[in-house]
Amino acid sequence: MQHHVFTIAKVCQQFGAEHAVICPGSRSAPLVYAFTRNPNMKCYSAVDERSAAFMALGMAQQLQKPVVLISTSGTACLNFFPAIAEAYYQHIPLLILTADRPPELLNQQDGQMIMQKGVFGKHVIGSHELLCFEEDKVDYKLTERIVYNALEETMSENGFGPVHINVPLREPLYNELEHVDVPKITYAKQVKLLSGVTLLPQLDNLLHAWKISKKKMVLVGQMAPSSILSNILNYFVNQDDVLVLSDIVSNQHECSNAPLFDGILQFLPEEELTGLEPDLILSFGGPFVSKSLKTWLKKQKPEHHFRIQKSEQLIDTYQNVTHHIQADLLPYLEAFQSLKIFNHPSQKPYSAEWRRLNKMVAEKLRVFHAQEIWCEPTAFKKVLNHLGENSSLQLGNSSSVRWASWNGLPLKALHSFCNRGTSGIDGTISTAIGSAKIMAHKTVTLICGDLSLFYDQNGFWQNNLPSNLKIIILNNGQGNIFNWIDGPSKHPVELPYFTTPNNLSIKRLAEQYGLKYYQCNTHHSIEHMLNKTFEKHDVPVILELHFEEAINLEAIKKFRQLTN
Repeated sequence: MQHHVFTIAKVCQQFGAEHAVICPGSRSAPLVYAFTRNPNMKCYSAVDERSAAFMALGMAQQLQKPVVLISTSGTACLNFFPAIAEAYYQHIPLLILTADRPPELLNQQDGQMIMQKGVFGKHVIGSHELLCFEEDKVDYKLTERIVYNALEETMSENGFGPVHINVPLREPLYNELEHVDVPKITYAKQVKLLSGVTLLPQLDNLLHAWKISKKKMVLVGQMAPSSILSNILNYFVNQDDVLVLSDIVSNQHECSNAPLFDGILQFLPEEELTGLEPDLILSFGGPFVSKSLKTWLKKQKPEHHFRIQKSEQLIDTYQNVTHHIQADLLPYLEAFQSLKIFNHPSQKPYSAEWRRLNKMVAEKLRVFHAQEIWCEPTAFKKVLNHLGENSSLQLGNSSSVRWASWNGLPLKALHSFCNRGTSGIDGTISTAIGSAKIMAHKTVTLICGDLSLFYDQNGFWQNNLPSNLKIIILNNGQGNIFNWIDGPSKHPVELPYFTTPNNLSIKRLAEQYGLKYYQCNTHHSIEHMLNKTFEKHDVPVILELHFEEAINLEAIKKFRQLTN
Protein backbone atom coordinates (compact mmCIF):
# COMPACT_ATOMS: atom_id res chain seq x y z
CA MET A 1 0.00 0.00 0.00
CA GLN A 2 1.29 3.48 -0.89
CA HIS A 3 1.38 5.35 2.39
CA HIS A 4 1.12 8.88 0.98
CA VAL A 5 -2.67 8.39 1.22
CA PHE A 6 -2.29 8.84 4.99
CA THR A 7 -0.73 12.23 4.28
CA ILE A 8 -3.85 13.16 2.30
CA ALA A 9 -6.07 12.46 5.30
CA LYS A 10 -3.68 14.22 7.66
CA VAL A 11 -3.62 17.39 5.54
CA CYS A 12 -7.43 17.40 5.30
CA GLN A 13 -7.65 17.09 9.08
CA GLN A 14 -5.19 19.95 9.63
CA PHE A 15 -7.06 22.17 7.18
CA GLY A 16 -10.35 21.58 8.99
CA ALA A 17 -11.96 19.31 6.37
CA GLU A 18 -13.00 16.71 8.92
CA HIS A 19 -15.99 15.09 7.18
CA ALA A 20 -15.55 12.47 4.45
CA VAL A 21 -18.26 10.72 2.41
CA ILE A 22 -16.93 7.40 1.13
CA CYS A 23 -18.40 5.27 -1.68
CA PRO A 24 -17.65 1.53 -1.88
CA GLY A 25 -14.96 0.06 -4.10
CA SER A 26 -11.64 -1.76 -4.20
CA ARG A 27 -9.17 0.64 -5.86
CA SER A 28 -10.02 3.25 -3.22
CA ALA A 29 -9.16 0.89 -0.34
CA PRO A 30 -5.97 2.76 0.66
CA LEU A 31 -7.95 6.01 0.87
CA VAL A 32 -10.57 4.26 2.98
CA TYR A 33 -7.87 3.06 5.36
CA ALA A 34 -6.33 6.53 5.58
CA PHE A 35 -9.53 8.39 6.39
CA THR A 36 -11.29 5.84 8.61
CA ARG A 37 -8.15 5.26 10.69
CA ASN A 38 -7.73 8.98 11.33
CA PRO A 39 -9.45 9.59 14.69
CA ASN A 40 -10.22 13.21 13.81
CA MET A 41 -12.14 12.37 10.63
CA LYS A 42 -15.90 11.78 10.64
CA CYS A 43 -16.56 9.25 7.87
CA TYR A 44 -19.88 8.35 6.23
CA SER A 45 -20.65 5.47 3.87
CA ALA A 46 -23.07 5.86 0.96
CA VAL A 47 -23.65 3.28 -1.77
CA ASP A 48 -24.89 5.37 -4.68
CA GLU A 49 -22.25 7.83 -5.90
CA ARG A 50 -24.73 10.43 -7.15
CA SER A 51 -26.54 10.44 -3.81
CA ALA A 52 -23.24 10.42 -1.91
CA ALA A 53 -22.03 13.51 -3.75
CA PHE A 54 -25.22 15.43 -2.99
CA MET A 55 -25.02 14.33 0.64
CA ALA A 56 -21.50 15.79 0.80
CA LEU A 57 -22.85 18.95 -0.84
CA GLY A 58 -25.57 19.23 1.83
CA MET A 59 -22.93 18.93 4.54
CA ALA A 60 -20.62 21.53 3.02
CA GLN A 61 -23.62 23.80 2.42
CA GLN A 62 -24.05 24.01 6.20
CA LEU A 63 -20.40 23.90 7.24
CA GLN A 64 -19.16 26.40 4.63
CA LYS A 65 -15.90 24.50 4.52
CA PRO A 66 -14.78 21.57 2.36
CA VAL A 67 -16.18 18.07 2.73
CA VAL A 68 -14.16 15.20 1.25
CA LEU A 69 -15.79 12.89 -1.30
CA ILE A 70 -14.11 9.57 -2.20
CA SER A 71 -14.80 7.11 -5.03
CA THR A 72 -13.22 4.08 -6.59
CA SER A 73 -11.93 4.05 -10.17
CA GLY A 74 -13.89 3.89 -13.43
CA THR A 75 -17.36 5.25 -14.08
CA ALA A 76 -18.07 5.61 -10.35
CA CYS A 77 -16.73 9.16 -10.34
CA LEU A 78 -18.95 10.18 -13.28
CA ASN A 79 -21.96 9.79 -11.01
CA PHE A 80 -20.54 12.63 -8.90
CA PHE A 81 -20.99 15.05 -11.80
CA PRO A 82 -24.50 16.44 -11.10
CA ALA A 83 -23.55 17.38 -7.54
CA ILE A 84 -20.20 18.79 -8.64
CA ALA A 85 -21.94 21.01 -11.19
CA GLU A 86 -24.36 22.17 -8.47
CA ALA A 87 -21.47 22.86 -6.08
CA TYR A 88 -19.66 24.82 -8.79
CA TYR A 89 -22.60 27.13 -9.47
CA GLN A 90 -23.70 27.34 -5.83
CA HIS A 91 -20.09 28.01 -4.71
CA ILE A 92 -19.92 25.14 -2.22
CA PRO A 93 -16.48 23.76 -1.26
CA LEU A 94 -15.89 20.08 -1.99
CA LEU A 95 -12.66 18.08 -2.26
CA ILE A 96 -13.19 15.13 -4.62
CA LEU A 97 -10.70 12.25 -4.38
CA THR A 98 -11.04 9.68 -7.16
CA ALA A 99 -8.96 6.53 -6.90
CA ASP A 100 -7.46 5.40 -10.22
CA ARG A 101 -5.30 2.69 -11.72
CA PRO A 102 -1.68 3.33 -12.80
CA PRO A 103 -1.50 5.67 -15.82
CA GLU A 104 0.35 3.19 -18.07
CA LEU A 105 -2.76 0.97 -18.07
CA LEU A 106 -5.04 3.63 -19.55
CA ASN A 107 -6.73 2.58 -22.82
CA GLN A 108 -5.05 -0.84 -22.63
CA GLN A 109 -8.26 -2.79 -21.99
CA ASP A 110 -7.57 -2.88 -18.28
CA GLY A 111 -10.80 -3.16 -16.34
CA GLN A 112 -12.61 -0.35 -14.53
CA MET A 113 -10.51 2.45 -15.98
CA ILE A 114 -11.52 5.60 -17.83
CA MET A 115 -9.82 8.95 -18.50
CA GLN A 116 -10.23 10.34 -14.99
CA LYS A 117 -7.60 13.07 -15.06
CA GLY A 118 -9.47 16.35 -15.52
CA VAL A 119 -12.74 14.44 -15.98
CA PHE A 120 -14.90 17.22 -14.48
CA GLY A 121 -13.62 19.81 -16.94
CA LYS A 122 -14.72 23.38 -16.32
CA HIS A 123 -17.17 22.44 -13.55
CA VAL A 124 -14.41 22.43 -10.92
CA ILE A 125 -12.27 25.39 -9.91
CA GLY A 126 -9.18 23.19 -9.67
CA SER A 127 -8.04 19.81 -11.00
CA HIS A 128 -4.93 17.87 -9.95
CA GLU A 129 -3.39 14.41 -10.14
CA LEU A 130 -1.00 12.84 -7.66
CA LEU A 131 1.94 10.81 -8.84
CA CYS A 132 1.50 7.06 -8.94
CA PHE A 133 4.36 6.01 -6.68
CA GLU A 134 6.02 2.67 -6.29
CA GLU A 135 5.35 1.33 -2.83
CA ASP A 136 8.79 2.18 -1.45
CA LYS A 137 9.31 5.46 -3.36
CA VAL A 138 6.72 7.87 -1.94
CA ASP A 139 7.13 11.66 -2.01
CA TYR A 140 5.20 12.79 1.05
CA LYS A 141 6.07 16.47 0.69
CA LEU A 142 4.81 16.65 -2.90
CA THR A 143 1.57 14.97 -1.87
CA GLU A 144 1.21 17.35 1.06
CA ARG A 145 1.71 20.42 -1.12
CA ILE A 146 -0.77 19.32 -3.82
CA VAL A 147 -3.50 18.43 -1.32
CA TYR A 148 -3.05 21.60 0.72
CA ASN A 149 -3.17 23.76 -2.42
CA ALA A 150 -6.31 21.96 -3.53
CA LEU A 151 -8.00 22.58 -0.19
CA GLU A 152 -7.10 26.26 -0.35
CA GLU A 153 -8.61 26.37 -3.84
CA THR A 154 -11.96 25.09 -2.51
CA MET A 155 -12.16 28.29 -0.45
CA SER A 156 -10.48 30.61 -2.92
CA GLU A 157 -10.66 34.37 -2.46
CA ASN A 158 -12.41 34.41 -5.84
CA GLY A 159 -15.18 32.16 -4.55
CA PHE A 160 -15.72 28.72 -3.02
CA GLY A 161 -16.20 25.61 -5.15
CA PRO A 162 -15.31 21.97 -5.88
CA VAL A 163 -11.73 20.81 -6.52
CA HIS A 164 -10.74 17.40 -7.91
CA ILE A 165 -7.65 15.31 -7.14
CA ASN A 166 -7.16 12.11 -9.10
CA VAL A 167 -5.24 9.52 -7.06
CA PRO A 168 -3.63 6.69 -9.09
CA LEU A 169 -2.79 3.75 -6.87
CA ARG A 170 -0.75 0.61 -7.51
CA GLU A 171 -1.37 -2.78 -6.02
CA PRO A 172 -1.16 -4.16 -3.41
CA LEU A 173 -4.13 -2.26 -2.02
CA TYR A 174 -4.81 -4.21 1.18
CA ASN A 175 -1.43 -4.93 2.81
CA GLU A 176 -2.29 -2.90 5.87
CA LEU A 177 0.43 -2.44 8.47
CA GLU A 178 -0.09 -2.34 12.22
CA HIS A 179 1.16 1.25 12.34
CA VAL A 180 1.75 3.74 9.54
CA ASP A 181 4.18 6.53 10.34
CA VAL A 182 4.08 9.45 7.91
CA PRO A 183 6.12 12.65 8.21
CA LYS A 184 4.75 15.56 10.21
CA ILE A 185 2.69 18.01 8.17
CA THR A 186 4.70 21.19 7.73
CA TYR A 187 2.90 23.02 4.93
CA ALA A 188 1.42 26.29 6.23
CA LYS A 189 -1.16 28.51 4.64
CA GLN A 190 0.55 31.15 2.57
CA VAL A 191 0.00 34.82 3.33
CA LYS A 192 -0.93 36.52 0.07
CA LEU A 193 0.35 40.05 -0.37
CA LEU A 194 -2.17 42.48 -1.84
CA SER A 195 0.31 45.12 -2.91
CA GLY A 196 -1.19 47.34 -5.59
CA VAL A 197 -4.64 45.75 -5.33
CA THR A 198 -7.62 48.06 -4.79
CA LEU A 199 -9.76 46.50 -2.05
CA LEU A 200 -12.67 48.94 -2.52
CA PRO A 201 -12.94 49.41 -6.29
CA GLN A 202 -15.42 52.00 -7.60
CA LEU A 203 -16.51 53.03 -4.11
CA ASP A 204 -16.47 56.70 -5.13
CA ASN A 205 -18.60 55.93 -8.19
CA LEU A 206 -21.12 54.04 -6.07
CA LEU A 207 -21.18 56.83 -3.49
CA HIS A 208 -21.88 59.50 -6.14
CA ALA A 209 -24.56 57.43 -7.90
CA TRP A 210 -26.22 56.61 -4.56
CA LYS A 211 -26.47 60.27 -3.60
CA ILE A 212 -28.11 61.39 -6.84
CA SER A 213 -30.48 58.41 -7.27
CA LYS A 214 -34.03 58.60 -5.92
CA LYS A 215 -35.14 54.99 -6.38
CA LYS A 216 -32.51 52.54 -5.18
CA MET A 217 -32.98 48.77 -5.35
CA VAL A 218 -30.75 46.26 -3.51
CA LEU A 219 -30.96 42.69 -4.82
CA VAL A 220 -29.82 39.89 -2.47
CA GLY A 221 -29.54 36.55 -4.28
CA GLN A 222 -28.95 33.05 -2.94
CA MET A 223 -26.44 33.09 -0.10
CA ALA A 224 -25.38 31.26 3.05
CA PRO A 225 -26.71 32.74 6.31
CA SER A 226 -24.74 35.74 7.61
CA SER A 227 -25.67 37.79 10.67
CA ILE A 228 -23.09 40.39 9.65
CA LEU A 229 -24.84 40.90 6.32
CA SER A 230 -28.21 41.08 8.09
CA ASN A 231 -26.96 43.92 10.28
CA ILE A 232 -25.68 45.81 7.25
CA LEU A 233 -28.89 45.32 5.27
CA ASN A 234 -30.96 46.72 8.12
CA TYR A 235 -29.39 50.11 7.40
CA PHE A 236 -30.68 49.88 3.83
CA VAL A 237 -34.14 48.67 4.82
CA ASN A 238 -34.78 51.61 7.12
CA GLN A 239 -34.52 54.13 4.28
CA ASP A 240 -37.69 55.04 2.41
CA ASP A 241 -35.83 55.63 -0.86
CA VAL A 242 -34.19 52.18 -0.72
CA LEU A 243 -35.89 48.91 -1.63
CA VAL A 244 -34.28 45.63 -0.53
CA LEU A 245 -35.46 42.49 -2.34
CA SER A 246 -34.14 39.26 -0.82
CA ASP A 247 -34.53 35.92 -2.56
CA ILE A 248 -36.34 33.12 -0.77
CA VAL A 249 -33.01 31.25 -0.30
CA SER A 250 -30.88 34.34 0.34
CA ASN A 251 -31.26 33.71 4.08
CA GLN A 252 -31.89 37.45 4.35
CA HIS A 253 -35.66 37.40 3.83
CA GLU A 254 -36.22 39.34 7.06
CA CYS A 255 -34.17 42.18 5.55
CA SER A 256 -36.65 43.07 2.83
CA ASN A 257 -39.09 45.95 2.47
CA ALA A 258 -41.32 43.82 0.24
CA PRO A 259 -40.85 40.09 1.01
CA LEU A 260 -43.77 39.22 -1.29
CA PHE A 261 -42.16 40.91 -4.30
CA ASP A 262 -42.52 37.73 -6.36
CA GLY A 263 -46.28 37.86 -5.81
CA ILE A 264 -46.35 41.59 -6.62
CA LEU A 265 -44.74 41.00 -10.00
CA GLN A 266 -46.59 37.72 -10.65
CA PHE A 267 -50.12 38.58 -9.55
CA LEU A 268 -50.63 42.31 -10.03
CA PRO A 269 -51.63 43.87 -13.37
CA GLU A 270 -49.11 45.88 -15.39
CA GLU A 271 -50.66 49.24 -14.51
CA GLU A 272 -50.02 48.63 -10.79
CA LEU A 273 -46.30 48.31 -11.49
CA THR A 274 -45.93 51.78 -13.01
CA GLY A 275 -43.37 53.83 -11.14
CA LEU A 276 -41.64 50.87 -9.49
CA GLU A 277 -38.65 50.99 -11.85
CA PRO A 278 -35.34 51.63 -10.07
CA ASP A 279 -32.79 54.18 -11.25
CA LEU A 280 -30.01 52.44 -9.28
CA ILE A 281 -29.51 48.72 -8.61
CA LEU A 282 -26.96 47.23 -6.23
CA SER A 283 -26.85 43.43 -6.62
CA PHE A 284 -24.90 40.56 -5.10
CA GLY A 285 -25.28 36.87 -4.26
CA GLY A 286 -26.51 34.00 -6.39
CA PRO A 287 -29.59 33.65 -8.60
CA PHE A 288 -33.19 34.56 -7.73
CA VAL A 289 -35.97 31.97 -7.86
CA SER A 290 -38.48 34.50 -9.19
CA LYS A 291 -38.93 34.31 -12.95
CA SER A 292 -41.27 37.31 -12.74
CA LEU A 293 -38.50 39.43 -11.22
CA LYS A 294 -36.03 38.33 -13.87
CA THR A 295 -38.46 39.11 -16.70
CA TRP A 296 -39.35 42.50 -15.21
CA LEU A 297 -35.76 43.56 -14.51
CA LYS A 298 -34.65 42.66 -18.02
CA LYS A 299 -37.05 45.35 -19.24
CA GLN A 300 -35.48 47.96 -16.96
CA LYS A 301 -32.58 50.17 -17.98
CA PRO A 302 -31.41 51.80 -14.75
CA GLU A 303 -28.90 54.61 -14.92
CA HIS A 304 -26.63 52.63 -12.60
CA HIS A 305 -26.35 48.93 -11.79
CA PHE A 306 -23.43 48.00 -9.51
CA ARG A 307 -22.74 44.27 -9.33
CA ILE A 308 -20.53 43.10 -6.38
CA GLN A 309 -18.94 39.66 -6.73
CA LYS A 310 -15.67 37.90 -6.02
CA SER A 311 -15.23 36.32 -9.43
CA GLU A 312 -13.65 38.03 -12.39
CA GLN A 313 -16.29 36.81 -14.85
CA LEU A 314 -19.21 39.23 -14.72
CA ILE A 315 -22.66 37.85 -13.89
CA ASP A 316 -25.17 40.07 -15.70
CA THR A 317 -28.45 38.17 -15.32
CA TYR A 318 -30.68 41.14 -16.19
CA GLN A 319 -28.40 42.50 -18.94
CA ASN A 320 -28.16 45.97 -17.45
CA VAL A 321 -25.02 45.98 -15.24
CA THR A 322 -23.07 49.22 -15.66
CA HIS A 323 -20.35 48.70 -13.02
CA HIS A 324 -18.62 45.42 -12.18
CA ILE A 325 -17.14 45.51 -8.66
CA GLN A 326 -14.80 42.59 -8.00
CA ALA A 327 -14.52 42.60 -4.23
CA ASP A 328 -15.20 40.70 -1.03
CA LEU A 329 -18.84 41.51 -0.25
CA LEU A 330 -18.90 42.05 3.52
CA PRO A 331 -15.85 44.32 3.84
CA TYR A 332 -17.07 46.32 0.86
CA LEU A 333 -20.57 46.85 2.26
CA GLU A 334 -19.17 47.64 5.70
CA ALA A 335 -16.97 50.34 4.15
CA PHE A 336 -19.95 51.71 2.21
CA GLN A 337 -22.12 51.71 5.32
CA SER A 338 -19.43 53.57 7.29
CA LEU A 339 -19.73 56.55 4.95
CA LYS A 340 -22.94 57.53 6.78
CA ILE A 341 -24.89 58.44 3.66
CA PHE A 342 -28.12 56.91 4.92
CA ASN A 343 -30.90 58.69 6.78
CA HIS A 344 -31.67 60.93 3.81
CA PRO A 345 -33.40 64.07 5.15
CA SER A 346 -36.19 64.14 2.57
CA GLN A 347 -38.18 60.92 2.52
CA LYS A 348 -38.92 59.45 -0.89
CA PRO A 349 -41.96 57.23 -1.57
CA TYR A 350 -40.12 54.46 -3.42
CA SER A 351 -40.07 51.68 -0.80
CA ALA A 352 -43.38 52.95 0.62
CA GLU A 353 -45.11 52.10 -2.67
CA TRP A 354 -43.63 48.60 -2.65
CA ARG A 355 -44.76 48.18 0.95
CA ARG A 356 -48.29 49.17 -0.03
CA LEU A 357 -48.34 46.58 -2.81
CA ASN A 358 -46.84 43.99 -0.45
CA LYS A 359 -49.80 44.50 1.93
CA MET A 360 -52.19 44.17 -1.02
CA VAL A 361 -50.70 40.82 -2.07
CA ALA A 362 -50.58 39.62 1.55
CA GLU A 363 -54.32 40.28 1.87
CA LYS A 364 -55.09 38.48 -1.39
CA LEU A 365 -53.07 35.49 -0.18
CA ARG A 366 -54.92 35.53 3.14
CA VAL A 367 -58.30 35.50 1.40
CA PHE A 368 -57.25 32.66 -0.91
CA HIS A 369 -55.91 30.45 1.88
CA ALA A 370 -58.99 31.18 4.04
CA GLN A 371 -61.08 29.23 1.51
CA GLU A 372 -59.31 26.10 2.80
CA ILE A 373 -59.20 24.43 -0.61
CA TRP A 374 -57.14 21.24 -0.45
CA CYS A 375 -54.40 22.24 -2.89
CA GLU A 376 -50.63 22.62 -3.03
CA PRO A 377 -50.27 26.38 -2.32
CA THR A 378 -52.52 26.31 0.76
CA ALA A 379 -51.09 23.07 2.12
CA PHE A 380 -47.59 24.47 1.58
CA LYS A 381 -48.51 27.57 3.59
CA LYS A 382 -49.82 25.35 6.40
CA VAL A 383 -46.51 23.49 6.54
CA LEU A 384 -44.47 26.71 6.63
CA ASN A 385 -46.61 28.08 9.46
CA HIS A 386 -46.05 24.88 11.45
CA LEU A 387 -42.24 25.05 11.45
CA GLY A 388 -40.71 25.86 14.82
CA GLU A 389 -37.97 28.33 15.67
CA ASN A 390 -35.34 25.58 15.82
CA SER A 391 -35.86 24.62 12.17
CA SER A 392 -33.88 24.58 8.97
CA LEU A 393 -35.74 24.39 5.65
CA GLN A 394 -34.69 22.51 2.52
CA LEU A 395 -36.76 23.14 -0.59
CA GLY A 396 -37.11 20.97 -3.67
CA ASN A 397 -36.87 22.54 -7.09
CA SER A 398 -39.72 22.87 -9.56
CA SER A 399 -42.98 23.85 -7.80
CA SER A 400 -41.92 23.62 -4.13
CA VAL A 401 -39.44 26.49 -4.15
CA ARG A 402 -41.93 28.59 -6.11
CA TRP A 403 -44.67 28.07 -3.53
CA ALA A 404 -42.22 29.33 -0.94
CA SER A 405 -41.30 32.35 -3.06
CA TRP A 406 -44.96 33.30 -3.66
CA ASN A 407 -46.15 32.61 -0.08
CA GLY A 408 -43.13 34.04 1.72
CA LEU A 409 -41.48 32.66 4.85
CA PRO A 410 -43.19 33.17 8.21
CA LEU A 411 -40.21 33.03 10.59
CA LYS A 412 -37.34 35.47 10.75
CA ALA A 413 -35.04 32.85 12.24
CA LEU A 414 -35.78 30.25 9.54
CA HIS A 415 -32.84 29.49 7.26
CA SER A 416 -33.77 28.05 3.87
CA PHE A 417 -31.77 26.21 1.22
CA CYS A 418 -32.35 24.89 -2.29
CA ASN A 419 -30.10 23.59 -5.05
CA ARG A 420 -30.56 26.61 -7.32
CA GLY A 421 -27.05 26.44 -8.79
CA THR A 422 -28.32 24.24 -11.60
CA SER A 423 -31.94 23.95 -10.35
CA GLY A 424 -32.17 20.18 -10.83
CA ILE A 425 -34.18 17.68 -8.80
CA ASP A 426 -31.59 14.90 -8.92
CA GLY A 427 -30.13 15.26 -5.41
CA THR A 428 -32.96 16.74 -3.36
CA ILE A 429 -33.25 13.95 -0.78
CA SER A 430 -29.51 13.41 -0.43
CA THR A 431 -28.76 17.11 0.05
CA ALA A 432 -31.32 17.27 2.86
CA ILE A 433 -29.85 14.14 4.47
CA GLY A 434 -26.36 15.68 4.38
CA SER A 435 -27.69 18.89 5.87
CA ALA A 436 -29.52 17.03 8.64
CA LYS A 437 -26.40 15.06 9.56
CA ILE A 438 -24.55 18.31 10.20
CA MET A 439 -27.49 20.20 11.73
CA ALA A 440 -28.20 17.53 14.35
CA HIS A 441 -29.31 20.19 16.84
CA LYS A 442 -32.11 21.38 14.54
CA THR A 443 -35.17 19.93 12.89
CA VAL A 444 -34.43 19.85 9.16
CA THR A 445 -37.59 19.91 7.04
CA LEU A 446 -37.55 19.11 3.34
CA ILE A 447 -40.55 20.02 1.18
CA CYS A 448 -40.49 18.56 -2.31
CA GLY A 449 -42.60 16.77 -4.92
CA ASP A 450 -43.15 13.07 -5.40
CA LEU A 451 -40.92 12.94 -8.48
CA SER A 452 -37.97 14.40 -6.53
CA LEU A 453 -38.49 11.76 -3.86
CA PHE A 454 -38.52 8.78 -6.21
CA TYR A 455 -35.71 10.12 -8.40
CA ASP A 456 -33.31 10.38 -5.44
CA GLN A 457 -34.56 7.54 -3.26
CA ASN A 458 -31.09 5.97 -3.21
CA GLY A 459 -30.20 8.73 -0.76
CA PHE A 460 -31.90 6.53 1.86
CA TRP A 461 -29.64 3.59 0.92
CA GLN A 462 -27.26 3.99 3.86
CA ASN A 463 -27.01 3.33 7.57
CA ASN A 464 -27.63 5.86 10.33
CA LEU A 465 -30.16 8.10 8.63
CA PRO A 466 -30.68 11.33 10.62
CA SER A 467 -33.76 11.19 12.86
CA ASN A 468 -34.08 15.00 12.84
CA LEU A 469 -35.15 14.93 9.16
CA LYS A 470 -38.82 15.52 8.28
CA ILE A 471 -39.84 15.14 4.63
CA ILE A 472 -43.09 16.66 3.37
CA ILE A 473 -44.08 15.32 -0.05
CA LEU A 474 -46.47 17.26 -2.30
CA ASN A 475 -47.83 14.29 -4.22
CA ASN A 476 -49.60 15.29 -7.41
CA GLY A 477 -48.54 12.09 -9.13
CA GLN A 478 -46.65 13.45 -12.11
CA GLY A 479 -44.53 16.57 -11.85
CA ASN A 480 -47.63 18.75 -11.88
CA ILE A 481 -45.81 22.03 -12.58
CA PHE A 482 -45.93 21.28 -16.31
CA ASN A 483 -49.71 21.29 -16.16
CA TRP A 484 -49.87 24.93 -15.11
CA ILE A 485 -46.76 26.78 -16.27
CA ASP A 486 -46.99 28.62 -19.58
CA GLY A 487 -46.11 26.48 -22.57
CA PRO A 488 -46.43 22.74 -21.84
CA SER A 489 -50.11 22.90 -20.85
CA LYS A 490 -50.94 24.27 -24.29
CA HIS A 491 -49.70 21.06 -25.93
CA PRO A 492 -51.89 18.23 -24.58
CA VAL A 493 -50.57 15.63 -27.05
CA GLU A 494 -46.99 16.10 -25.87
CA LEU A 495 -47.87 16.75 -22.22
CA PRO A 496 -47.30 13.13 -21.07
CA TYR A 497 -43.69 13.52 -22.23
CA PHE A 498 -43.23 16.71 -20.17
CA THR A 499 -44.92 15.26 -17.08
CA THR A 500 -44.17 11.92 -15.49
CA PRO A 501 -47.41 10.13 -14.49
CA ASN A 502 -46.72 7.29 -12.04
CA ASN A 503 -48.49 4.95 -9.66
CA LEU A 504 -45.56 4.42 -7.31
CA SER A 505 -46.28 4.08 -3.60
CA ILE A 506 -44.60 6.47 -1.17
CA LYS A 507 -45.78 4.30 1.72
CA ARG A 508 -43.96 1.26 0.30
CA LEU A 509 -40.82 3.34 -0.24
CA ALA A 510 -40.93 4.41 3.42
CA GLU A 511 -41.39 0.81 4.54
CA GLN A 512 -38.49 -0.35 2.36
CA TYR A 513 -36.06 2.06 4.02
CA GLY A 514 -37.48 1.83 7.54
CA LEU A 515 -38.89 5.37 7.64
CA LYS A 516 -41.91 6.57 9.60
CA TYR A 517 -44.82 7.32 7.26
CA TYR A 518 -47.97 9.43 7.48
CA GLN A 519 -50.46 10.53 4.85
CA CYS A 520 -52.87 13.45 4.65
CA ASN A 521 -55.45 14.11 1.91
CA THR A 522 -57.80 16.68 3.47
CA HIS A 523 -57.45 20.21 4.76
CA HIS A 524 -59.22 19.30 8.00
CA SER A 525 -56.60 16.76 9.10
CA ILE A 526 -53.40 18.52 8.13
CA GLU A 527 -52.74 20.16 11.51
CA HIS A 528 -53.12 16.84 13.28
CA MET A 529 -50.82 15.05 10.84
CA LEU A 530 -48.22 17.81 11.05
CA ASN A 531 -48.23 17.48 14.83
CA LYS A 532 -47.60 13.73 14.52
CA THR A 533 -44.87 14.28 11.91
CA PHE A 534 -42.95 16.75 14.04
CA GLU A 535 -43.02 14.59 17.13
CA LYS A 536 -39.67 13.11 18.11
CA HIS A 537 -38.93 9.87 16.25
CA ASP A 538 -35.92 7.56 15.99
CA VAL A 539 -35.98 7.61 12.19
CA PRO A 540 -36.74 10.19 9.47
CA VAL A 541 -40.44 10.85 8.86
CA ILE A 542 -42.28 11.20 5.55
CA LEU A 543 -45.62 12.99 5.44
CA GLU A 544 -47.35 12.50 2.11
CA LEU A 545 -49.79 15.25 1.15
CA HIS A 546 -51.95 13.73 -1.57
CA PHE A 547 -54.02 15.93 -3.89
CA GLU A 548 -56.86 15.16 -6.28
CA GLU A 549 -55.51 16.27 -9.63
CA ALA A 550 -58.48 18.21 -11.06
CA ILE A 551 -59.25 20.14 -7.85
CA ASN A 552 -55.59 20.86 -7.22
CA LEU A 553 -54.98 22.13 -10.75
CA GLU A 554 -58.05 24.36 -10.74
CA ALA A 555 -57.03 25.88 -7.40
CA ILE A 556 -53.48 26.51 -8.64
CA LYS A 557 -54.82 28.36 -11.66
CA LYS A 558 -56.92 30.56 -9.36
CA PHE A 559 -53.93 31.11 -7.09
CA ARG A 560 -51.86 32.36 -10.01
CA GLN A 561 -54.61 34.85 -10.93
CA LEU A 562 -55.24 36.37 -7.50
CA THR A 563 -56.20 39.76 -8.95
CA ASN A 564 -59.18 38.33 -10.84
